Amino acid sequence: MPGTPWKRAEVFATCSGRLAALAARQQAERDPASTDTMRQREMFELMLEATLPEAVTYGVPQDEPLRWRSAGWVETAGLLADITYAGDEIRTSRAAAALDARISDCTGLLLGG
Repeated sequence: MPGTPWKRAEVFATCSGRLAALAARQQAERDPASTDTMRQREMFELMLEATLPEAVTYGVPQDEPLRWRSAGWVETAGLLADITYAGDEIRTSRAAAALDARISDCTGLLLGG
C-alpha cells in the first residue's frame, strides 16, 4: 500500500479505471465474472472517496482522480484490444500477462482479493 495519501488516491483511482474497463469487456461478453469485477471497482471508488480529502490537502488537484481513472481504463482497454485483435501470438500472450499482472496488483490490495 502506498505511503502517502497522494499515492493511495492515485492507486485507487487507477485501479478503479482498470476494473471498470475489464468489467465493460466482461459485460459485453456476458461473462458472469463482471459482477465481481464491478464490486471490486466499487471498493476502489470507496477507498478513493475516503482518501481524497487528505490527498487534496497534500496538493492533489480535485480533478486529478478523473485523469488517473482514465489512464487505468485506457491502459486496460489497450491490453484487451491487443489480446483480441493483435493476431500475433507473442503480442497476445504478453498483453494477457500484463493485464493479469495489473489486475492482480489491484485486487491484491483488497481483502479476500
